Amino acid sequence: MTTGSVWREFEHDPRDPQYAGMRASDRDRAVVHDVLEAAYAEGRLDREELDERTATVNAAKTYADLLPPIRDLTADASPVRFTPAPSGDLERQARLYYSEKLREAFFGFLIPNLICWAIWFMAGHGFVWPIFVLIPTGANLARVVASRGSIIEERVQKLQRRQAKALEPPKGKSGEASGEIVEQTREKPEEA
Repeated sequence: MTTGSVWREFEHDPRDPQYAGMRASDRDRAVVHDVLEAAYAEGRLDREELDERTATVNAAKTYADLLPPIRDLTADASPVRFTPAPSGDLERQARLYYSEKLREAFFGFLIPNLICWAIWFMAGHGFVWPIFVLIPTGANLARVVASRGSIIEERVQKLQRRQAKALEPPKGKSGEASGEIVEQTREKPEEA
């Protein structure tokens, strides 16, 4: 169980930085307990070490917490290398991002204007006050439509920077690269 096959037993690979901050399940803790018990049976751990590591696993909350107790018991416990997405995938992701922004701008234009014009019509016309809603919402929609290329280009650049940052090895306390997994936070959606 202490070979590379142990990683397939987890719901998600705890070596992958993408899952470092994700909460671990009881099933994942059981996998680590199995590795520890096998190491104890093989004589690679004494009873004190087994008890200490078992307590650490029982207290583990995230996938990153599950890795240290078995790091020196498996040959491939170092984090998996991040493989960058091909540039075509980045372009596709950027186009999807633009489509989402365009949809938001369109509905931000359509819904308030329909409501305002309906109220204006039912109120017996008079002063054309819905124009004050039409102008800014229409300007925002026109801005998103007109800046399609720049929005996509900026998004591709941002995705490339994110990939480059993910490829950098995590820094240890002394500034050297270490095998520790650094918890990554998910990016919050941007506002247009």
